[in-house]
Amino acid sequence: MTDRNALIRGALATISLYLLIALTFFMPYVSLISVWFIPLPLMFLAAKDGWKHALCGFGLGALFLVIVDHSLYSLLPIFFMTLGVVLGYAVYLKKSAFALLLVGSLTNISVLIVYLAMSVLIFHFNPVTAVQSALNDSFQQVVKQMAPILEQNTDELATQYQTQMDSIVHLAPVILIVVAVSYALIVALISLPVLRKFKVDVPRWVPFRMWQMPKSIIWIYLIVLFAGWFGIEKDTPLYTAMLNIDVILQILLAIQGFSLIYYYAHIRRFPLIVPISLTLLAGVFGFLLLQMVRILGIIDLGFNLRKKIDQKKS
Repeated sequence: MTDRNALIRGALATISLYLLIALTFFMPYVSLISVWFIPLPLMFLAAKDGWKHALCGFGLGALFLVIVDHSLYSLLPIFFMTLGVVLGYAVYLKKSAFALLLVGSLTNISVLIVYLAMSVLIFHFNPVTAVQSALNDSFQQVVKQMAPILEQNTDELATQYQTQMDSIVHLAPVILIVVAVSYALIVALISLPVLRKFKVDVPRWVPFRMWQMPKSIIWIYLIVLFAGWFGIEKDTPLYTAMLNIDVILQILLAIQGFSLIYYYAHIRRFPLIVPISLTLLAGVFGFLLLQMVRILGIIDLGFNLRKKIDQKKS
């Protein structure tokens, strides 16, 4: 590091990283907030000076973690530090906001898979089966306590619950993907405005009303539907793959549907609280409303509803 300014930035970023790590470890309530800011110093370094400077900061942060804590809890800051380096370097390369979300999500997925493999192979602990076992124990206790007042046959209830639990186990890949994307999105939403305040040239998000999914999603969705109609044997890799792809496609179509709602509200000059309220209602009341939103997304992709809305306006 020959650049004096780069040295100063590196020192300040490292001190900030140490402070955030210390807050995360020693102040439990503050850690709920501070952990989301851990990527920020390394994002700043990578965005200003490139990946080499960020890796130096990463190494110093990892060394501080070894000194502060030797438990598995130290893996959490490393997760966010890795994300910070990758997102910052994507900013350095002048990538778009969606490209940042993509590389951040892929980074999170890779790190989570490594963590899962370490947990199973080294520590002989499988988080998926552990969660399933804990939920089963909780369910058995609840059924035992509520059995005298339950009108439904408890054996039938247990069978239904076991079926749902099996589905959750099959959906472990899509849960991992949703967690990875959510973490990358939250960190980006927090960090990009802060970096902008520090005079870093960061990309801006396309307004949600302008989000558009690829039209090919409809064809993939139809293929998955047809495969489901012909029947796929349970507990096979193909069944697990189709189930996860179906859930991912439903999420993408729901996003397309919500984007259309926001677009229509913008065109009609409705207050922003109107589409936000509809989004909250769909999230709270669930299945039926979400199905309607997905249908809107399918129609929008297939028949270009936005163009028709524009024509009506004109």
